[in-house]
Amino acid sequence: MKHMLLKGGHVIDPANDMDFVSDVLISGGKISALSPNINLELNEMETVDLSGKFVVPGLIDCHVHLREPGYEEKETIETGSRSAAMGGFTTIICEPNTRPPIDTIAAVEDHARRVVDKGMVNIFTKACITNGSRGETLTDMEKLSSHSSLVAFSDDGNPVLREEVMERSLQQAAANDKPVSPHCEDSAFLSVKDVPKEVLGFIPRNIFENESNFVKRDIKCVEGTGCHLHFSHMSLKESLDYIAPQKGQGTITCEATPHHLLLDKNYRDVNGALTVVNPPLRSYEDVQAMKRGLSDGVVDVIASDHAPHTLADKNLGAPGIIGLETTLGVVITELVRPNIISLRDAVMKMSTNPARIFKIPGGSLLPGMDANVTIIDMEKEWVVNANAFESKSRNCPFDGWKLKGKAVMTIVAGEIVMRDGKIVI
Repeated sequence: MKHMLLKGGHVIDPANDMDFVSDVLISGGKISALSPNINLELNEMETVDLSGKFVVPGLIDCHVHLREPGYEEKETIETGSRSAAMGGFTTIICEPNTRPPIDTIAAVEDHARRVVDKGMVNIFTKACITNGSRGETLTDMEKLSSHSSLVAFSDDGNPVLREEVMERSLQQAAANDKPVSPHCEDSAFLSVKDVPKEVLGFIPRNIFENESNFVKRDIKCVEGTGCHLHFSHMSLKESLDYIAPQKGQGTITCEATPHHLLLDKNYRDVNGALTVVNPPLRSYEDVQAMKRGLSDGVVDVIASDHAPHTLADKNLGAPGIIGLETTLGVVITELVRPNIISLRDAVMKMSTNPARIFKIPGGSLLPGMDANVTIIDMEKEWVVNANAFESKSRNCPFDGWKLKGKAVMTIVAGEIVMRDGKIVI
């Protein structure tokens, strides 16, 4: 049995109220023991000195586009998982907008086989709410839920336009104990413009202004179903105003991205270009509201919405940015250091809460848990260089930013997969 002893690191594990310096023993891919001073001589044991570093449960990104199958020119399971490992993520959850979309059990099984062959980190997937993400007929949620890699339902970049379809999806997902993670955003493919109020459940506003309308409607739809409703990438103050009163129930959660927490609609990147995403970057006032929501607990999760595109796609206006390799550094530099949230809060929103919401292994360093661990150097200074990313894509609004704080080791099931900025497996 292989052993690894992590010596002298500062353990932060919000799920178990751990915040102290401790050794961590890993044996056979599992957390074996935590103690202030573990002195053992075991065969095949590697000892890693982590004095001055932070040891946290492996980071989990619950909103990632890996593009495979169908769009491998943008990203693949292999390059996306390498990118995740570089950013300190031991687990990621994929969106289902592949080609073909993940809307059948055959597609889930195909994705799982690809993950076994090419994945470097733990990879789960969402499946479509409706066939083809077209918003008309529900997928076979019962059959889809039978696969262990399927953790939630989402139509990804398309909203579920019909109120009655959303209601039925929530009922079906609840019956199969899976959360629904709607994208309350307008879509270039499914426009609200010509949909009557009686079908939508609200009077539509202009394009890209309906996020909060969908949030309000979906909160109404979920009542009485028992379904867990997790709102993807919130961006508006008004959306959080609808979510905040629901927090005591424990079945309505939401996420925000680093770009919606930090960048407003006037932001320009190192090349002077505006950042094109969906939902779009919002007003300065919305950004401040998102930060308040993060600090006061309305926002449960920080997720990257890693959306790789080729340069040609971006030149044609494709919305989306990549973030697996920058999220942790940006969060530490721009949110933890200014005391908007603590490092403990960051770990909760990037590990503990995603594990709880999507009911996947992780988010804890208790003995017996899989040894998925992220090592953070809070003093590591670095400059974002998108051209050096493991991701195939370069569409990063944080390119050129000077950051302080970085993952320096990523451990998946007891194996070091990234060490000191290099993939080692």
